[in-house]
This record gives sequence, C-alpha cells and structure tokens, in this order.
Amino acid sequence: MVLLVEGAPLPRCPASTDEFFARCPGVAEAGRSFACQKLRQVEARHALYVGQGEFGVVPGGDPRVRVVGSDDATTCHMVVVRHPEGTVAIAHFDGSRGEEAALSTMVDKIVSLEMDGEGLEVYVVGGYQPERGSKEASKGEAEQLSLKLLDALVRHDCHFRLCLWCTGSLNTTQGPGGPRPKVYGMAVEVQSGAVFPAHFKAQEPNMPLRAASRWMSSEQRPLDLYNHVSGTITIHPFRFSEVDWFGIYLKLPDEVLLRNFSTSPKVEPPHFCQELRKVFKVFVDHPRPHETLFPNDKPKTYSINPSGVWELVQ
Repeated sequence: MVLLVEGAPLPRCPASTDEFFARCPGVAEAGRSFACQKLRQVEARHALYVGQGEFGVVPGGDPRVRVVGSDDATTCHMVVVRHPEGTVAIAHFDGSRGEEAALSTMVDKIVSLEMDGEGLEVYVVGGYQPERGSKEASKGEAEQLSLKLLDALVRHDCHFRLCLWCTGSLNTTQGPGGPRPKVYGMAVEVQSGAVFPAHFKAQEPNMPLRAASRWMSSEQRPLDLYNHVSGTITIHPFRFSEVDWFGIYLKLPDEVLLRNFSTSPKVEPPHFCQELRKVFKVFVDHPRPHETLFPNDKPKTYSINPSGVWELVQ
C-alpha cells in the first residue's frame, strides 16, 4: 500500500490539502504549473467523454478513442490512472459515494489489460477553495473529496506514482465574484499519455439521456461507462413517477436552478442551467420512457463509427 510522492512513500493521508502541499512542495509546484497551462478544446471525433458520476477505461491500442476526459468540474474531482504502456482510466467523482470501489475497478481493468500493475501513474484535478466564511466553505465538499481520494490512494493495494495533484488552493483563482476554479476539465491523449486542461466541444453520446438514467438509478455509485471490448456505451432503461415536478423544474429561472441543483452556484460554467434543462426535458418529453425511449426494456447502445462519430447502433 504505497503512494509515491516525489519519490517517497506517503505514510498517511494529511489532515488537509494545504498540509499536503506544504509537506510536498514539488506537488504544489506541479499543480500550479498545470493550472496555468493553456486550455485545449477537444473535438467530438474519436473522443470518450466521461460525465459526472461516470468512469471509463481505454486500452492503449484502442483504435476508436484518441482522447478521453471530462469537464464541468467545480467541487467534483477528475482522477486519471494510467499504465506506462498506455491503458488509461478516468473518473469524474462528485463525492457521493463509491469512489474507492470505482478506483479499484479502474485499477483491476488496467491490470487485466496490461497484465501487470507496475508503475501506475495518478493525476487528480478539480475542486477549488471557496471564499472564507461562505456557505460553500462551511460545507467543505471539495476539500472532503480531495482527502477522501488521497486516503483511498494511500490505502490501496497497488503502488501508485503521483504525477499531478491540482485541487483546492492550487486550482483557485480570483474572479469578479470571488474565488473560482482555474481548471474545469482535463483530458488525456491515449497514444502519447499527455494530460492537459480541456474543454469538450460536445459531450457525446447523448449526455442528457445518460444523466437522466443516472438520476433515476437506484445504485448511486460511479458508473463504468465504456465497454472497451465492443467499443460501446450503453444507456440502461429507467422508470419514474415525477413528471409534474420536472415540468416545474424546467420553467425555473437560472438563479433558482443554481441555488437548488449546484454545490457551487457562483462558479458553475455558463451552460450549466441549459444542460440541466436538457435533462429535465427528457423526463417531460418521455413520461413513460419504457415505451418511448426503451421499448421492450431494451437499452440504447452507441458506438464510434470509422469516422470517429458516436452513433446509435441499438
């Protein structure tokens, strides 16, 4: 159970991220450097987008996926685990529960693909340090998630080499309305292993339906998104009985949506409310999804075609 930080094992989880950065100045410097890198726009073709509450594992030789990553993280954290030979996993954790189990699944799949777990690299980006005395600061959700993930890595059976940790104060800048994240997204080039700040031009395939399905799932834990054998993403059927509420939600003004559906209403990306309404519209437009979206309870399956575009195959 070893997390190598600056070449030495980290014996225990620190009491705070600030303590961690003070004890490991090289980690702090690398985090600051990453947060200052130029943001790269990721095209939709040959990209695997991992949304909140999802994770995915891509083999190094996958012919379909060239870039894998996530964005729109404020208090959420994005975690990359990469094998030196190329297989990469990324998760978008929101602090609900199940992160440790998801991390173990990510590692197990990497080991099964590469036939060993030697030299696993870890990159963690997300969260920010809210204004002192604010409601967000009193909840401390980003800090709690940072420490939960750090503790899980320290206690895991595998040996990890920490390559990047950019959370909390390292990922905070002063905006017009106060502190906000410097980096909202990250991505990995599967072939080269390059990790960079990223914004995805499209969240494919069918992010509103994926989010709706997770919303109604009885298992509130991170979802293993990508089938690397078939190169597919499957959205499973769901049912609900709250259509009237979703119709009301759809008409709420932005400030009410932010106040009630965000852990960080002051710093959400500009499209937050627009994307949230797309999820509500799935419920409003399909009050009986088992009939209109998933007839005969068949899931929807998407695959990347030779041109790199996600398309519905079932």
